[in-house]
Amino acid sequence: MSLELKGITKSFGSFVANDAIDLKVSNGEILAILGENGAGKSTLMNVVYGLLKADSGQILIDGKEVSINSPADALKVGIGMVHQHFMLVPVFTVAENIVLGHEESKRGVLTLAEAKEKIKKIADEFKFEIDPDALIEELPVGVQQRAEIIRALMYDAKVLILDEPTAVLTPQETDELLNMMRVLKSKGTSIIFITHKLREVKEVADQIVVIRRGKVVGNTSPTASQEELASLMVGHEVDLIPDRSEANLGSNVLSVRDLNVFDTSGRRIINNLSLEIRSGEILAIAGVQGNGQSELTRALLNLEDHVTGSVKLGSNEILGISVNQTLHSLSLIHI
Repeated sequence: MSLELKGITKSFGSFVANDAIDLKVSNGEILAILGENGAGKSTLMNVVYGLLKADSGQILIDGKEVSINSPADALKVGIGMVHQHFMLVPVFTVAENIVLGHEESKRGVLTLAEAKEKIKKIADEFKFEIDPDALIEELPVGVQQRAEIIRALMYDAKVLILDEPTAVLTPQETDELLNMMRVLKSKGTSIIFITHKLREVKEVADQIVVIRRGKVVGNTSPTASQEELASLMVGHEVDLIPDRSEANLGSNVLSVRDLNVFDTSGRRIINNLSLEIRSGEILAIAGVQGNGQSELTRALLNLEDHVTGSVKLGSNEILGISVNQTLHSLSLIHI
């Protein structure tokens, strides 16, 4: 199944998020939509999936114009979407999430046997490993993503939109997803892959559309260099090899010792974390979404309620003071 967009325009007040965008993904093809955060990629796909209404333009399936006013309309014409932030209920099982909104019952009792068989069939066909009876909250992020993909395929999606699908994945999970995309493509599924990661685009895309500030600024192939793609994304030449000068480090500015952050149920989110930042230093904290980075940042600003340990600015302990006092203390630090 092919999907074509003609002149899609979407504005929010005076801000034009999508400006007369044209693109087409053919049957069994992977189309990558590449662009910086805020370029308009997700807005465009939310229009295609019926979450937003375009101000003007056409959506065509196999050359025929269709009207999509809701996700249900999108599914009816064969379009499925996996969002960057999964639309799953953590306390439900995989099967319960997949049938949500399409439930079948006998005498008022939810029946899942048929759904579980369909899930297993799709999982086997596309080499997905997933247990229909597993609770979503107990599954790794990569497996949760498979549940989202299976949900789309279960309702006969022929065009699958993946919105920043690798943003929450580890490198290993990313490679597994790219392999899944290749398998889906081999089975005839058309895929729209939204991302800003150049390596992934070059590995799996058949064609690449680059969007910048709501407009299509390039339509190229994966043979284009990373430098060429990056330049299209930002609008000027880009040097992807950083020029690093040696840091001139001073004394400790921030010292964190044995920091623990707990959620409201008492579950430990951050476990005995310690780190130091010196004057003139950049400290990077890496990890996929959901591994405590946000809670760490909030704890350092005293926005978290359940925290133990020590956080010192210079020689002054700041853990437990007010947010205003924290910000004031930060403003007095000379880096």
